[in-house]
Amino acid sequence: MSRTFTLDSIHKTYISQISLFTFKKNAQPQVKKALSGVSITLTPGLYGLLGPNGAGKSTLIHIITGTLAPDSGEVLWCGKPASGITFRRILGYMPQQQGLYDSYTGRRFLAYMAALKEIPRKAVAAEVDRVAAAVNLTVELDKRLSAYSGGMKQRLLIAQAFLGDSKIIIFDEPTAGLDPKERIHVRNLIHDNSAGKIILIAT
Repeated sequence: MSRTFTLDSIHKTYISQISLFTFKKNAQPQVKKALSGVSITLTPGLYGLLGPNGAGKSTLIHIITGTLAPDSGEVLWCGKPASGITFRRILGYMPQQQGLYDSYTGRRFLAYMAALKEIPRKAVAAEVDRVAAAVNLTVELDKRLSAYSGGMKQRLLIAQAFLGDSKIIIFDEPTAGLDPKERIHVRNLIHDNSAGKIILIAT
């Protein structure tokens, strides 16, 4: 089967308001429909997930990455449920927030992320060097993250998304907070490393 990633009738609602009356008999909490019947099939290529704040982009990303369960619907990779370590090994994800440990070096951070994806230990060093070179961070790889600029941290997060055999990569606001020159650089980095992959960019 060709590489396809499918979202089939994804629904998700949230309780948007809880008051004291909610706890009274027969009272119903107000709910907000975050996603309603989202269905799409993606094949290798670049895609944009566009919408204003509150449109459901983050909810959809959390469902794809497995940190949130849908109320109904399925997430499928090549026709099979997209879950567990088998799926995590081929999923790359760059979150919007830069939640990095400043005491880590770039190399240690990438090695840690490689371990989470269960990349074989013998292959980690070469894999770290490969993705660091792809984002032009080889020289800074052994510096502490506290010395990294915002743009360098963005590139490091892009690098970790490409670790291993990533077939699906999600970038959540990859150019947020960057100056125009850095934005162009980051866009080119993603484009130049996208061959044969499904790339989803939320913005």
